Amino acid sequence: MNIAKTGSGLNVPVVTVLDDAGEIIEADQRRLIRYVIQSGAGANSLFLSGTTGEFAYLTNGQRQRLIEIGCEEIRTVNAQLPTDSAPPVEAWAGVTAPTKAETLENLALAAHLQADMAVIAPMAIEDLLPDEIVRFFQREVAERIGADGSLTVALYDNPDIAPDSAMLHNIPTAIVEELNELRFVVCLKASTTRDVLQSHLRISLANSAPHSFDVYVGNASLIFEYEDIQREAGVSADHLALAGVVAGPANLLPREWRAAWQAVVDRNAVLLGRYQKVLTRFDEMCFIGEGAARAYKGVAVIKQALYNQRLISSPCVRRGTPALTADEARRFDDELSVFLEELKRSLNVTSSLAAK
Repeated sequence: MNIAKTGSGLNVPVVTVLDDAGEIIEADQRRLIRYVIQSGAGANSLFLSGTTGEFAYLTNGQRQRLIEIGCEEIRTVNAQLPTDSAPPVEAWAGVTAPTKAETLENLALAAHLQADMAVIAPMAIEDLLPDEIVRFFQREVAERIGADGSLTVALYDNPDIAPDSAMLHNIPTAIVEELNELRFVVCLKASTTRDVLQSHLRISLANSAPHSFDVYVGNASLIFEYEDIQREAGVSADHLALAGVVAGPANLLPREWRAAWQAVVDRNAVLLGRYQKVLTRFDEMCFIGEGAARAYKGVAVIKQALYNQRLISSPCVRRGTPALTADEARRFDDELSVFLEELKRSLNVTSSLAAK
């Protein structure tokens, strides 16, 4: 049985700080990265230019700039961490773009910048057909990352980012099984339903080879169901097969989400229940409106929260990302104040916001 072995823990998919013209505010982006790391007490790894970072709506030049900024800042922060601290923070470069050519260009950049991992969502590459995916990884991807093993690859399975015209939205099981045989594919980020997450876990566990990929939970609230998820996937109660969690709301609350994951690692059901009660409340706040008009606006909500707390100077989202109206932003600010007070009362940890 393959049990989590790679650099595990909390991965934060960093939002992209944009001005009202849709341009990256680089100083804010760097500041946010440092805030999320919390001097080593926050994120274990950062996902640069991912879905929460609005990669699908950015220019490819902007995607590349996000990777450059992220790798630079993470390298600088790691150099400042005490030598006896936890392992260095990892840079996960989101290299996916609408075309194979752009994706490979971004992959080459990630290799050049010595990112720790490149994250590829094959179903989001518009000119990559399902029956071409395995060969694409075996040839083009393998060629760009080199043979020294310094850059590894994470698969990213998220049906919400596949093109509307796609016949398939999740990575087919047979393709996942083949990609799992590639030594440089070491991780799978599953922003999927519980059933699909369990399918990916079974593939990882069925392969006893040392290079079988680790699985990260991309729908973060599923970590609160980890015992049931693992049991149904055939995992012994003695083991933790999940490697970590990818949590968008951890842009605001990195210490709290890291502590929630640690409660999973420690099998502390009481503490985990306390985190579940508070942190899932923020998830509920990402749904805006009532009745038929109710819609998920998670990226805009996270940015508004960061803006409210003066961690970024602009809450703007890129065209294509569901935005908050002025009235919605005001109502959310009021709700956020209540939420943060509840957070203080409920959790006995150093607040992320205390370190801003």
